[in-house]
Amino acid sequence: MLRLTANQEMILVALCRLGGSAHGPLLRMHMTELTGHSIIYGSMYNSLENLIRKELVESRRGKPTPERGGKAKSIYSITNKGREVLLSTRNVREKIWNGLGDINKSTKDPIK
Repeated sequence: MLRLTANQEMILVALCRLGGSAHGPLLRMHMTELTGHSIIYGSMYNSLENLIRKELVESRRGKPTPERGGKAKSIYSITNKGREVLLSTRNVREKIWNGLGDINKSTKDPIK
């Protein structure tokens, strides 16, 4: 199984929530809404490049827009492989957390 960083996992989740594809600024805005903190563009684009290399995300050029001086936006889409890896990551996370219960009510002190 491919391992994902927290940023990579968040990007894949955000792409799924956005219907499977989005341009960078929309993706960043959605990730910020999900986490409650600002995402650094450089960190996000670095993670996107790694996801593209792993074939979990694809990039294509959108149509040129006047707002961008005739430049096209890059549109990022999650691949089927990306969906499979994200689902596998979710299953692992659920196994890790399953049965833990309320961590605030833990009666064992691991240090003692």
